[in-house]
Amino acid sequence: MKFRHSPFFIYHLLFVICHLSSVICHLFAGGIATTFVNVSADDLLINTTYNLTVSHGYPLKVINKSSDLREISIAVKVPQKEDVKEGYEPIPDLNWVYITPEIYELGANQTGLSDVILIIPKDKKLRGRKFQVNLEVTGSSKKKKGGMTIIPSLLTKLRFSVKEKKKGWFNWLIPWK
Repeated sequence: MKFRHSPFFIYHLLFVICHLSSVICHLFAGGIATTFVNVSADDLLINTTYNLTVSHGYPLKVINKSSDLREISIAVKVPQKEDVKEGYEPIPDLNWVYITPEIYELGANQTGLSDVILIIPKDKKLRGRKFQVNLEVTGSSKKKKGGMTIIPSLLTKLRFSVKEKKKGWFNWLIPWK
């Protein structure tokens, strides 16, 4: 059995192969890493601000494992319901979490540090509840090489619980507190 293809088909096949090979030759990806993965902070008090680097020893460390200069950006994200750990709920307000600095540059094989600031508002309804927030760390290349660029991104999870009201003998003396 002979296979016959028209010149039109062969021309298009060669065209697609040539363009795919030129795209593949221009794919650039770089590696970033972080040690801030699945971090938990428990028994936080309402009406209190926490710097997790200072209070819990959890700096958000980002390592540029590529050979290029990278612009690191860190964004606070509300997790999807299906991505939230059982027993936790998505953070109700992104203004509870600040990253400083949230954008900076890292050279090849350099490490950068950011502080994660967590603000628990003054709301007694928060007591005893558990929340989750996601942090997306992105490292985009500062070099424009042409072609397609793949921007690596890491999604980290921060889970925290708000301390319940203490139950003790003092609360029996002042029941309205």
